[in-house]
Amino acid sequence: MPGSSARTLQAIYGAAFRLFFKRGYTRVSMDEIAAEAGLTKRTLYYHFDSKDALIGAAMDHQADLSLAAIQTWSNPEAKTPEAFLDGMLAGAMAWSATPDWTGSGFTRLSLELADLDGHPARVAARAHKDAIQRWIAQELGARGSPSPKTDAETFCILLEGALVLTLISGDTRFIGRAREAASQLSRRLSERDRAP
Repeated sequence: MPGSSARTLQAIYGAAFRLFFKRGYTRVSMDEIAAEAGLTKRTLYYHFDSKDALIGAAMDHQADLSLAAIQTWSNPEAKTPEAFLDGMLAGAMAWSATPDWTGSGFTRLSLELADLDGHPARVAARAHKDAIQRWIAQELGARGSPSPKTDAETFCILLEGALVLTLISGDTRFIGRAREAASQLSRRLSERDRAP
């Protein structure tokens, strides 16, 4: 891909995700995205024939960046699954306490389009959440979890639920409660694994 086309796509992805993340899918127009990217509407439509195609591509592009940001929550010194999960929730709590926090753009955009199962934004959000869960399972397995896939799934339910409730209420105590629940779960799993 020529450099100018790659730069144009980067500008489009960045502008689209910023606007979709800030204002949602329905309240953003292709005109606004073109203006935010510093492009003509014709150039935007040359690359994407619809807003549906654009949001899916922008979310796919953002997925790797978001996963990399989530991975920074983990503590490389954490030797046990319990310590790893606690570090992840500490990172989520710090993230949710940042000024003007509005939750996960992937979750919010997917919920906005909840009645359109095959919509590109829903497909991209599902793939992103699956990638996070696979990475967590890999990290748990590396730290000795006997059932990393199941443990990752359970943890993601706790994490996503806590983040959504924090977004709705504005109260980060939900993430603190998720930390307590994850700790209790970890203790139960450890007891189960030690049982004869």
